[in-house]
Amino acid sequence: MESFEKLSTRERDVVDLLLEGNSNKQIARALHISERTVEFHLTNIYARLGVSSRTELILKLRESTVAEQEQFPQNSVRQNLRSLIDALRQTVSRIGKELKMENSLEARPDGSGTAMTFFDAVRACLTQYAEFNGRASRSEFWWFVLFVVLVTAMLSYLHEAAGSMFLIAVLLPLLAAGSRRLHDTGRSGWWQLFLLVPVGGIVVLGFLWAQPPVEPLTDELLAM
Repeated sequence: MESFEKLSTRERDVVDLLLEGNSNKQIARALHISERTVEFHLTNIYARLGVSSRTELILKLRESTVAEQEQFPQNSVRQNLRSLIDALRQTVSRIGKELKMENSLEARPDGSGTAMTFFDAVRACLTQYAEFNGRASRSEFWWFVLFVVLVTAMLSYLHEAAGSMFLIAVLLPLLAAGSRRLHDTGRSGWWQLFLLVPVGGIVVLGFLWAQPPVEPLTDELLAM
């Protein structure tokens, strides 16, 4: 703090105790000096910092502290962003380990099919951002849902508008992935109209999206 650089070590001790709300008598007792010495230090402090009273001194030092903190807002944002990214990595890693134990759930009746990794699922869903035909496995769909939720939460934490814009940007690939996931369970993609039903709609769809794959499917159903 620039203001403190003008003060001696003893004067800084006096200021610290002053900012804590101590009286001259309490400051003298804490520093083992007389009250007259405290008053002498305060007079010097007033002169060096260009103030004329105890109140002005407190206001000046607090304003200086706030201004110093506001000089580096980007550092705080970067630290928060780094923490969120670390949390995202830990979450993905933890869920990935759990999904590896559930690979058998992705098996097709004919013995084919393996669980996708997080990044493979995100890549696949973004690549097929407008593809409502075909199928999507449970791992592909739910990994992408996790990606959307975590990134939206992270951006919303930094700025609410950023989270909303991202959610709008991924709405189409999310609906496309949801439609393909419904095809994989033997249902039409039109079941996603349940999203228009408040609360209950997302519960119903969540249940349907979690269903295991079925075989065989007709070309007509895969295109719906």
